[in-house]
Amino acid sequence: MGILEGILYTMWRGLAIGIIISAPMGPVGILCVQRTLDKGRRTGLYTGVGAAISDLLYCLLTGFGLSFIEEFLERNSNIIQLIGSLVLIGFGVYLFKSNPSRKLKKPSEQKIPAGRNILNGFLFTVSNPLIIFLIIGLFARFNFLMPEIRFYHYIIGFVFIFLGALLWWYVVTFFVDKVRAHFNLRSMWLVNKIIGGVIFLFAIVGIITAITGIASASTSSVYMNRHRGFTGFASASDSAFLVENKGKDIKYDIVAAPQGGNLTWKFRAADLSGSEWGMVLKGKKTFVISLKKVDDRFDETYTSPHLEMTVKIGDIVCEKKRFFSDFDLYGGENAFMINIDSSGWKLRGGNRNYKTMSEFLSEGFEADSIGYALWPGGKLDVDHICLETAGVSSGGFPHFGNTEDLMAYLERSSDSMEGIWGVFDLMLEDDRLRMGGDYLLALVKSDTSYDILYMGGAVKNPSSWSPGILKGRLVASPFEGIYNVEWIDVTGKTVEGIKAQSDNGLLRLVFPDDSSELRLRKVTSSL
Repeated sequence: MGILEGILYTMWRGLAIGIIISAPMGPVGILCVQRTLDKGRRTGLYTGVGAAISDLLYCLLTGFGLSFIEEFLERNSNIIQLIGSLVLIGFGVYLFKSNPSRKLKKPSEQKIPAGRNILNGFLFTVSNPLIIFLIIGLFARFNFLMPEIRFYHYIIGFVFIFLGALLWWYVVTFFVDKVRAHFNLRSMWLVNKIIGGVIFLFAIVGIITAITGIASASTSSVYMNRHRGFTGFASASDSAFLVENKGKDIKYDIVAAPQGGNLTWKFRAADLSGSEWGMVLKGKKTFVISLKKVDDRFDETYTSPHLEMTVKIGDIVCEKKRFFSDFDLYGGENAFMINIDSSGWKLRGGNRNYKTMSEFLSEGFEADSIGYALWPGGKLDVDHICLETAGVSSGGFPHFGNTEDLMAYLERSSDSMEGIWGVFDLMLEDDRLRMGGDYLLALVKSDTSYDILYMGGAVKNPSSWSPGILKGRLVASPFEGIYNVEWIDVTGKTVEGIKAQSDNGLLRLVFPDDSSELRLRKVTSSL
């Protein structure tokens, strides 16, 4: 949110909050009207100034108190807005039914100094701490407290709360002074009914907005299990997990994606470091969607804090965008949703409602694996990961729920390529190719290729690999016994240009630099 945008955001909200807080005609309102009728407009206005100071004090206490639980408010903004709106409904109904003239007192004949009028107005209002509940409801209804709002924005907002309250008392005393000859205090009934009705309508709008927000940001009951592989995207806890990169290279956290239908991937994430992070979609093309908070005031090109998105196909940048609003840039959660189908993919996100961020149209697109990318120094808190599929699944991997099911299938298979393969020997430039261990791999036939599934043996980054994770794919070439290989290295990157040849029970993989070779052979020992 830019400087000017933030100022305008807090200005009009502060003005509205100040007016609504002061508008209910309770005891201080009656006192103000009485003094205007009895002593003149200036005396009544001074009483209103005291009430405005009290309202500002309670707003400051509420604002600073709420700032201590800002993260909680951010995570539950829709629920809080709903509760706040219900409080406003109760307050509106109370005002609609109340009779302020019951608290009417006979005005004093003694002339009261301006300072005392202000003090009386202040004491009348400050003696009612329950106004804090009204303020909390209004803050929630108007989304007055937001992480991207800076301190100076809040100062302006609180100033306008005070000005809004003063404006109300200025209008009230002006109106009463002009019609004092025809004014009847019993008409306060009508004023309260109007104000109560307005607050009630505000609350109804808030409830509708909150319910809509809850519906749009909610996820289904199917969550990603952190213990991936065969357990995959299955029913599990929605508790958060932490992705952290303390190394010097980009870290990938990738799982195989169910095949054969439309796919919707939803999650909520909080960037805890400000480092670059993103999402990875792997298929015939590999997409990396990176996100980074930009808030560098020493940069000559700096405009205002924003989220910068970069979309790459391989190493080629195909799209760059900047988002100046709709996202929490300061450690709070943002929701993301990627829809993947045969026509391509579409990414939407936001901290309250989904906003279209990017889309890629490609007929026949299918993601075989998805996950997260984290740049050095990154720290990402992820929860409510949900994967929804529509359509009939196909391919080898999705049919197996555990290792036992896979082994039973392989024992029945008559395909010479299907089975468990282990490392026979290797000649690798390991610094470049990062083998990662003496792998045990399962080859399972899918519709047009063989899926290579990791089964065990990882030494480097072992926590990122669980049995059943997609390690690569063998795709048949026009030449018999020769395959094109898609290989995922220890960091999750795809290494392309690999050729494989099946010969006398060995599977020989030749890597692109021609100096690295890996040979696999079938193993018969049980897992």
